[in-house]
Amino acid sequence: MDLIRPAKTRLHLLKFSVKSGRFRVSNPLQCQSKASYARLVNYRAFSSTVRGHEEQRQHRVAPDPLPQRNSKRSRRSNVFRYVFVGSLGIVAFAFIYNQVGSTSQSAIFEPPRFTPFTITRREIVSPTSILITIRPSIPPNLIPSDPYGESWRRGPWSVEIKQPQLQIARSYTPLPPGADDEPGDLRFLIRREHKGEMSGYLWSLKEGNDIWLRGPKREYELGEDVSDVVFVAGGTGIAPALQVAHTLLERRNGKINPNIRIFWANRRREDCLGGNGSDKQELGPVVRVIDELQRRHPGSLKMTYLVDEDGSYIDQKKISAALKENAGVKSQPIITRIDSKMIFVSGPEGFVEFVAGGKRFEGGKEGQGTLGGLLGRMGIRDWKVWKL
Repeated sequence: MDLIRPAKTRLHLLKFSVKSGRFRVSNPLQCQSKASYARLVNYRAFSSTVRGHEEQRQHRVAPDPLPQRNSKRSRRSNVFRYVFVGSLGIVAFAFIYNQVGSTSQSAIFEPPRFTPFTITRREIVSPTSILITIRPSIPPNLIPSDPYGESWRRGPWSVEIKQPQLQIARSYTPLPPGADDEPGDLRFLIRREHKGEMSGYLWSLKEGNDIWLRGPKREYELGEDVSDVVFVAGGTGIAPALQVAHTLLERRNGKINPNIRIFWANRRREDCLGGNGSDKQELGPVVRVIDELQRRHPGSLKMTYLVDEDGSYIDQKKISAALKENAGVKSQPIITRIDSKMIFVSGPEGFVEFVAGGKRFEGGKEGQGTLGGLLGRMGIRDWKVWKL
């Protein structure tokens, strides 16, 4: 209802009484001006608001209390919830642990990107060969203790090295780690080729220079039951041969003690200085690696050094004698699987083709091709041949 209403002859005002809580008609003479009238109207509106709030407080009803849950059911639900969350945590931890353990080398390499390394040592092997040692360009505390362990356990592997000026890359095979190497170090035997763009670039690098790698790439996965290996290597092909020896003799703790025979063919005596018992006072860098492997595994690794300057070459007679020798007396049970007896061939393209026939592109990528060369004419059986 209207609190202020006009009359016919005079203006009647309602005045609020605090004592009675009601409005009453006020003497119009008490309102001498329009200003006084406005003040009374404002006061009345304020009083109405206050009274309304007071009534709300008096009639406010307390909310209904929440229904109490069954205490046993609540505790059971909490237990299930904690078990579920704990199980998820255990599964997540196991997954992360396995991932880190199986891909520790991912701390070094980030394929398909190239990873920066730094050359820490450069040794001259011969007038045409050098041995370089490189290390990841990251703080030492971020390098795992055995970052390439998974690759070493599985067989021969390689990485790509980039030539940044020409934006080309070539595959190179690292040598097994040495006793003086730090975690993360890699060593490569580099031979300078005539007009070789990549080898010329690597020869120009000095200690402290950066070098960019990508990988690793597995070249072949050795089976767990490999018992006999004959490896024919030419020049820098000695690197994968020593990888196979390192994997079978030092990364595997199986019941089989493999017999490994390596033929290493070179053009010059300087490339294998100290090999075959000559010049023992001065061993070449690569021969030192071989000598250390033979010292740790006497009887399991046999080496034959072939040098063009000395008139010694690889031929069918030498290979046949090695196959018969490895087929002799065994210190473990006889294994009939064909991939337990392996013949590997590695080196320059012409050397591989001469020994086992050339590789061929199959399905858009390089394949093994047909068996040819010396091995193809020998009619080898019971041995698996693999070209690297």
